[in-house]
Amino acid sequence: MVSRARNQEKGDTMENNIGKNIKKLREVRHVTQEQLAQAINISFQAVSKWENGATVPDTLTLPAIAAYFDVSIDDLFKPEVDAYSNNAQRLLAVYEASHDRNDFIRADAEFKKLFDSGDYTRDDIRAYGVLNEYQMYHCRDLALKQYEKVLAEPERDTVTCTVRQQRIYMLSQIGRGEQALAEERERFDAAPEDSENLLALTAALYWTGRYEEVLELCAGVHGDVSTQGTLALYAGDACRKLGRFEEAFSHWERAAELAPDGADPLFSMAFCLHEQGKYGEEAAAWERVINWLTGRGYVHECAFPREQLRRARERLTAG
Repeated sequence: MVSRARNQEKGDTMENNIGKNIKKLREVRHVTQEQLAQAINISFQAVSKWENGATVPDTLTLPAIAAYFDVSIDDLFKPEVDAYSNNAQRLLAVYEASHDRNDFIRADAEFKKLFDSGDYTRDDIRAYGVLNEYQMYHCRDLALKQYEKVLAEPERDTVTCTVRQQRIYMLSQIGRGEQALAEERERFDAAPEDSENLLALTAALYWTGRYEEVLELCAGVHGDVSTQGTLALYAGDACRKLGRFEEAFSHWERAAELAPDGADPLFSMAFCLHEQGKYGEEAAAWERVINWLTGRGYVHECAFPREQLRRARERLTAG
């Protein structure tokens, strides 16, 4: 008997919730009882009775109410429903709580559908920006987590070295470059003979804008061919930042010779020639990049340099 009474009490509470939640959702949307009634094809008197707790919607009407307010049927029975101006903003809240990429995809699709409809507000534009800002933070944190996972492994190889430099670059892009530099200085001072430490410190110096220090560190360094090739690349990029273009190209050509399996020095030369307005030489540099990529089967990666080649030729013709 007690159990039955408690169940009855619970049911009564849920029925009271629905009227209160319908009123809250309606007022947030600035919808009158008449407008809601017309939208779901019932009388406005029925809406008034729901909100006053005199009656509750029948089971056939619940899906229409939930769809109208962009909530679930279960939401209508909750003690306190979250009222959102549309389903896109509701899905934004879901993603904010879950950090699940699938929830981001659903929210992103809903916002795009909303924008395509033309029925959106400036606040919806703001909310879409927030959605992508959250995604940016979550992707950043996930990327750093993966880098740390690789670096925590005992195995040391070229992947480890690459990931370490990539992590330094990423930290510099999110305002933590000085932190990365301090870490790499400490590691280098502890083991300066370690080529990985040398490359990492060079990367940290470069991405924090210490170009003269990069050149000082790279000068006269001896090591394996791969290490020398990467250092030559950094030296070339540092010279480019300092406006010492002739030296930059000398370093890049050396990098391409020492590490022929990398295209970075070729890209650096093409970008630098573009900055100098030497469009004929730039076009030739992009052709060199494309030949390097196609020769190794990197078909999709050719799209960007092909577009840059097209633009360089256009500028050359227009000039």
